[in-house]
Amino acid sequence: MDRLYALGVSCIEFIQDWFADSENYFEWVNDLSNPHYVMEYLFPFMSALDSVFGAQLLLCMSFGGWLNAVMKWWLLEDRPYWWIRETSFYSGVRRPTLRQFRQTCETGPGSPSGHTTTIAMVLLLAIMWISHVMNDRKCYIWWWKYIVYPVFAGALGSVMLARMFVATHFPHQTLVGALVGSLLAPALCIYVCDPYVWGFGPPSLRTRRAVAWHVFSALVTVAISVVTYFSLTLCGWDPHWTVKLAFRWCENPEAIHVSTTPMYALVQCTGSLLGWALAVTPAVAQYRHYTKNRSLLLAGFTTCLLFYGANHLQENIDKNSALWFYAMQFLLAAVKPFLYLRVVPTISMLPYPSTSTVKHKRE
Repeated sequence: MDRLYALGVSCIEFIQDWFADSENYFEWVNDLSNPHYVMEYLFPFMSALDSVFGAQLLLCMSFGGWLNAVMKWWLLEDRPYWWIRETSFYSGVRRPTLRQFRQTCETGPGSPSGHTTTIAMVLLLAIMWISHVMNDRKCYIWWWKYIVYPVFAGALGSVMLARMFVATHFPHQTLVGALVGSLLAPALCIYVCDPYVWGFGPPSLRTRRAVAWHVFSALVTVAISVVTYFSLTLCGWDPHWTVKLAFRWCENPEAIHVSTTPMYALVQCTGSLLGWALAVTPAVAQYRHYTKNRSLLLAGFTTCLLFYGANHLQENIDKNSALWFYAMQFLLAAVKPFLYLRVVPTISMLPYPSTSTVKHKRE
């Protein structure tokens, strides 16, 4: 791995030198592709526009974030900004110097890249959503793919470059992340979310057994996370060793945030998966189908209130006890899907008569 890391460091040195004047752009790209921000900001407001897309986004982000965090502990790879300080590979030769930036100091192991996994899933979901909207609204534009595909490919490439520019990931780690995200998004939508929400496929998908199976699957992810954590401990590995490396070699320790730790990601993602299993039923499809019978203004206002309240609660969770902190984060993550995917659509449809009422009047 040292030779692969050294080759990656050479690529990062070239990128930092070649794009030296693009620091602000790459920092902006890193912020936009942050998995924590996508989950906290994009999911609530996309749910207000389209509950089905919100359900797809939540499932992909939750499962993808969980898999990313677990794979980091399985692979236990380094990050460039601390590897060049720790390695003995450069003994007797000049040790490379990599610049550090505001987003450099992430604390988890390096592979795969969570940012590239996230942006790959979001972009593929956006492509599927655009295609559905055009077909559903009968406003199909035949040339849209020639515009969207190159733009989205450029966006994914920008995120991969941005992660290397800030010396957070080696090139192969960004490639692995992009591959994982590209495979997860269509797989989760085609085989899990879409058949269940839209009601096609085996009849068992439309029964309570499906909800029980989804809840069971969410609990399995929790169990795998716990087993992985204690397996590392039993094998003599400290699951938090990368956090110590981050504090040791980060030039600006104040930039280190708890949301970059694998433990935080696992708690958030497993909680969201459980919330998805309990909140998402075929009923969420009504919010997309009956778009005329809902108030977008009311949905946006309700979403803003819930968003502000959830963030206020999250910021005021007591951090003195790690167990209490993570337990509250798990519960809050599990409640959010119900609020945004069930409560908001219900409130937005209150000013309009239900479909059953309309049918009764017609009869």
